[in-house]
Amino acid sequence: MLFHIVRKELLDQLLSLRFAIACVVCLVVFVLSSLVLARDYREAMSTYNMNQVIHRNELLQRTEVWSLYQGVKVNRPLNTMNVLVRGIAGDLTESIQVRQDNHLDFPETYEQNPVLPLFPSVDFVFIVGIILSLLALAFAYDGVSGERESGVLKLMLSYSAPRDLVLLGKWLGGYLALIAPFTAAFVIALLIAALFPEVQPTLDNSLAIAGLLILALLYLAAIYSLGVLVSCRTSLPSTSITVLLLIWVAFILAAPNMAPYITSQLFPAPSRESIDREKMELQRERYSRFQEMVEEWKEEKGLGDEDNWYADDDLRARSDAYREEVEAEMQKVEDDYLVRIQSQTRLSGIVARVSPLTSFNLAAYDMAAAGIAQETAFVEALKAYSQSWEEYTEEKNRAFRELMEKQRSAGVSPTPEMWEQFRHADFADYPRFSFDHMPFNQRLSLIYTDVGLLVVWNVLFFMGAYLSFLNYDVQ
Repeated sequence: MLFHIVRKELLDQLLSLRFAIACVVCLVVFVLSSLVLARDYREAMSTYNMNQVIHRNELLQRTEVWSLYQGVKVNRPLNTMNVLVRGIAGDLTESIQVRQDNHLDFPETYEQNPVLPLFPSVDFVFIVGIILSLLALAFAYDGVSGERESGVLKLMLSYSAPRDLVLLGKWLGGYLALIAPFTAAFVIALLIAALFPEVQPTLDNSLAIAGLLILALLYLAAIYSLGVLVSCRTSLPSTSITVLLLIWVAFILAAPNMAPYITSQLFPAPSRESIDREKMELQRERYSRFQEMVEEWKEEKGLGDEDNWYADDDLRARSDAYREEVEAEMQKVEDDYLVRIQSQTRLSGIVARVSPLTSFNLAAYDMAAAGIAQETAFVEALKAYSQSWEEYTEEKNRAFRELMEKQRSAGVSPTPEMWEQFRHADFADYPRFSFDHMPFNQRLSLIYTDVGLLVVWNVLFFMGAYLSFLNYDVQ
């Protein structure tokens, strides 16, 4: 009996106009998305390789030891999964200026096309989360109410078919018809991306692609079950589609986008600009106080402007102590800001998860190593490299400081020849920045909560449809 119900529902869907429209829409959006994202990845690969050479040559052309304090530029490594999922990073690859003390200068985006932010990237997450969710509702809205209106449901139940079996068969048949064009178009998109020689997925990425497909099927099952639930609660398909569109706007579009605004109002955090201004003010106060310390020292010693304050051990120690105090205060300001931003982000994620779209998006981003956790790991890797660069800089400058200290102790001023040896240094041994994206098992560990929520949504929606259908009036 179940096989015949599934077969009947599947044939009805396959012979309908919406199935033909779904095939065309899936094929067009997936093919175009694959072509655009693969081309962008190829261009990013070219930019990445060129920047690697340019930045290495820029560093090797330096000859003065103290120029190392300017820092070094490193490039964001490419992620092959970006041919499917664009991720939260601003660019596929970008150059970051890294200095000591965890000072990271990310590039500004003012020169970008101002029209681009108006339109989201049409990647796998957008296609499944927005376009296919609408198609899922189109497949489900008249599954029960439409057949009640046409009298087919009454005829089917007159054969003493159990209602739970009828609902399950209709759900399976409609869901199979929904995912058929999606799966076929997804496979075609993967084949197109594979034609680009720059796209070389690893085993982790291949497993992640399979994980993305499973996440999409789970998300579409939840949305399809929602459509069946509403269809079981209404008598007319026109009423069903109207209610579903209202729910889709509120549940899929409004809720995830309103969550960050709500949490920012309930738990406000200062802006990045205000934190930078506060740190700059501390720097200015430090400089002013340092100038006052030097002037007081000169007045106390009766010295002139030509005298070197660094020769006084006591003044140098007081200056270093004050510098460390200001740096600690600046670090406290930065830490407090990061804690508040992280709390706000965490709360936004909790509130936004009232929508299954949020769970799908976050899980898909993490599966593609293009989400918040991956970006955090990248920044931490940059900070670790900043420490390595600081150690390298200190090592190269240590000889210079030792020579200066030796000359100062002997009461001899450095000669031009002594200065010259520090203007022809070789930096070929500078530390290289390396970063690997998360392995598949680590990505998997990040998505358990969101996968669990998607399962819960499936159970709730289907059980709601089941209970509604048991008491559904077919007259």
